[in-house]
Order: sequence, then C-alpha cells, then structure tokens
Amino acid sequence: MSRTTACFGWTWLIIAAVVALDIIGMRWMPHAARVNAGPRTVYGFGTLIVIIGWFTLRTRTSGDASRWGQRLASLSFTTLWMLTFVAFGAAAAVLGYLSVEANFPLIDGTLARFDEAVGFDWMVWYGWVIRHRIIFVALSAAYWSGTVQAIFVPLLLGATGRRSEMIRHIIRTMLATLVAIAISTPLPAASAFLHFHIVGPGTASTVSSFFPLRNGTLNVFDLAALQGLVSMPSMHVTMAVLFVEALKRMPRLAAPALVLNAMMIASAPSQGGHYLADVVTGLLLAWATIRLVEKIRIEA
Repeated sequence: MSRTTACFGWTWLIIAAVVALDIIGMRWMPHAARVNAGPRTVYGFGTLIVIIGWFTLRTRTSGDASRWGQRLASLSFTTLWMLTFVAFGAAAAVLGYLSVEANFPLIDGTLARFDEAVGFDWMVWYGWVIRHRIIFVALSAAYWSGTVQAIFVPLLLGATGRRSEMIRHIIRTMLATLVAIAISTPLPAASAFLHFHIVGPGTASTVSSFFPLRNGTLNVFDLAALQGLVSMPSMHVTMAVLFVEALKRMPRLAAPALVLNAMMIASAPSQGGHYLADVVTGLLLAWATIRLVEKIRIEA
C-alpha cells in the first residue's frame, strides 16, 4: 500500500469518527438536533462522486501516458482529495455547533482580562479601525479572503502537481480544526462582538447562532448556512499561517500570500470579533500543527 493510499484511508477514518461523534452528540445533547443538508447539497455531492468515479476508472484503465492522460490523472487526484476536504468540513462544522450546544461556562471575561493585562483594549482598537475607512475596507477584504483561500489554496496545489503539499495542507487543516474544537468545547467564548454588545453590520450577526444553540432554541443545523462559532483559538489566524506555509515554495505567490495573510491576522480582532488571546492561541495552534505534520512522511 502506498503512503498516499494510507493517508487517504486514515483521513476517511477520521471523517467517519467525526461523523460518529456528530450522531452521538445529536442523540445525547440536552436539546435534540438534526442536520438539514438540503437537496442542493445532496445533489452536489452525488454529482462529484459520479465525476470522480469516472475520472478514476478512466485513468486506471486507459494507461494513457500522454499529456491528456496526465492531466486527467491529476484532475482525478485533486477532485478526490477536495471531496474529502469538503466532507470533513461539513462533519467538523456540525461538531463545532454541538460543542457550543454543550453549554460550558463562558470564558469571555477571562479573555477580556487577559487582553487588558497585556495592554490591549479591544474597544479602542475596534473604534479606531471603523473610523479609518480605508483600513476598515482593507482588513475586511483580508478577513473574508479566508473563505476563498480555503478552497483556492488546496485546489492550486493539486492543479500545479504539488500533490504531497496538498495532502499535508489538508491534514494540517483537519488537525487544527479538531484541536480548536476540542479546546473551545470546555472553554467557549461568545466572541468580543457579543461580549461588548457590538451590533453593526457584519459583527454580532456573524455569530447570531451562538446563544440560540446554548439555550436550545436552535436545533436544526443547515449545512448551507453554518457560522464559524469557535472563538478561542482563532481559526482565521491559524489558517492564515497554514496558507502561508502551503504556498511558501511557490515563488510568485509566496510574498503576496504572506502580505494578505498578515493582514488577515491583523483583521481578526476588529473583523472577526476575536480577543487578542484568540489571536495568540491561533498562532500557537498553527505552529504546533505544522511541526506535528512535518513528522508524517507523505509522498504522492
């Protein structure tokens, strides 16, 4: 068995374990919950499976060593791993919602006191950012680029033949996500937006599911409209570092990726409602994840 096949098998075992936790959580949480995948999600996944099946069969039976055959094999590999990535994302998102519904005591006060102890005043920083329109727009664009990069970076790695790095990036992302959920479950934070009662556009509305999940008034998880509710550590900060790590060996993209993701880290408090403590723990999580995955030998 090749290392790539072994990695793929372990990855799906992890996804299966997360799905099992989702099922157990929805069964045993104080407030019964269910997932609403919606027909579009089901049809989309079904279509991808058919496409991947055709590509895989075509590349394994044709023996085509031409440029077309190589491109087809690369497309099959990339699509297969992207489907794996999307499947994990959906399962982990549900687990994140269940972690909020577990309703452990909030630590927002502790995080705010940490910020004060190191001289960071969240309200002053947020007010300064929104008063400077150009900075506000730039940081907003950087923050929301995380959603685009989450899809673009692994796709780019696969499309350019960097298969090993694509697998490493996906494994780093999966590991960081699970660790973040494991930390935030017993140590939940509502976000600085809710703690400081910020109600402007794109603030508290981005985490509006948090308290309904905790009090049991929201028990249907719509996969098409899930929110990022993990505050500490900040996954935006962690992913910014992981994006830079994934693209650092691509000369034309390494420097722009570094600048964009440095801005994304800077945007986390004002645009993401994160405490400075969230940023620090997000950086530590990224460092630990990179170091750990370095120990895994991946050849594709």
